[in-house]
Amino acid sequence: MRKNVLCIIAVILLTALSVGCASQVGVGPDPDKIVPGREVLIGNLQENGYAVETLSAIEGSDLTIDRVLARNGDRFIDIVYGASSEDAPAIFEAYRALYTDYYILARNGNYVYCVSDKSTFSTAGFTSTDNVGVQYIHE
Repeated sequence: MRKNVLCIIAVILLTALSVGCASQVGVGPDPDKIVPGREVLIGNLQENGYAVETLSAIEGSDLTIDRVLARNGDRFIDIVYGASSEDAPAIFEAYRALYTDYYILARNGNYVYCVSDKSTFSTAGFTSTDNVGVQYIHE
């Protein structure tokens, strides 16, 4: 009898643990809450002396994109908004070829961005370095 009770308790615990694990699937940071909106980013950067330009292409790619490139001296941010889940990996690879010296290079959901330094990252309006995708951070 005692063995049956222990088996039942074990089954209940294992079931509870598996349900708890299953509820965690898909839980993670929301890129839309981490990456500043396009107009917010542009406003933040312009207010802080960055020259902002909008582009529709990346060197070496035939994709049409919504790209914002902002510079202030040797500081920069280069970000693509609204990339499809099919295009984001190709854009990320194009950025990997384009940039070698940076603070962060990321594909966060369908956003792709490269930022020169922590100050620019903060000034632009990012709320975190949390990521759903791939990123390289050079401290």
